Amino acid sequence: MRRRFLFLLVCLAALAAAAAAPVAANSVPTTGTRINLFAAPATFPAGTPFYVEHGTGCEPSAGDKISDCLNPDTHFDLYLDGVLQPSSLDIENSPGTSLKLNLTNYPDGLPAGRHTFVGVWVQGGEVALVLSARITFK
Repeated sequence: MRRRFLFLLVCLAALAAAAAAPVAANSVPTTGTRINLFAAPATFPAGTPFYVEHGTGCEPSAGDKISDCLNPDTHFDLYLDGVLQPSSLDIENSPGTSLKLNLTNYPDGLPAGRHTFVGVWVQGGEVALVLSARITFK
């Protein structure tokens, strides 16, 4: 339980740091505006490009091994209306932090209506966090 709590804290800190400071990345291009499942909008314009990108982070100072969060059993899965979405792997590194992000682009946006996004963070093959957001596209 303590490890999961630390994992969640590291994820949140790493994602906040990624939003605040530039880091070296493998340059996976994004389309449109980012939708963050931690602060998802209630509405979004239909047919407007957007992307969802979340993942895990490791900070060696927290006792994590970088290889632990970069292994294949640690990832972020995105479901849209119950269907697993394809994603691109985006590895970002900066001094003291590595991020393993999964990026899903929606270059054509989504049609009008209410859509449910479910994000599943998996660490070492075990579900660590599930977050759901309902967004009305107008």
